[in-house]
Amino acid sequence: MMWWAGFAPDGVTWTNGVEPTWFETFPGEAKRGFCPDCGSRLAAIDSDVPELGIVVTALDNTSGADLVPVNQSFRDNNVRWLPQVPDTQKKSPVG
Repeated sequence: MMWWAGFAPDGVTWTNGVEPTWFETFPGEAKRGFCPDCGSRLAAIDSDVPELGIVVTALDNTSGADLVPVNQSFRDNNVRWLPQVPDTQKKSPVG
């Protein structure tokens, strides 16, 4: 399970100026960024989404009031014991 937040790419500053290591997961469509030290997934770039997706747990500050879920992907494949995120709109899955 992942919690993503979207940011304008030019508004993102990487810690110590070290960018993730990028891998093209779907040629011409999507890239995923990983920590160059430990390999944790940090970010996503998708050709049909203008924002840079950042894994929320990778943020220095996660207390922002604007970090509220607005979408839940793969609703039809959810596990029964995990409640749905309320008041979200169903969109095409990203990730």
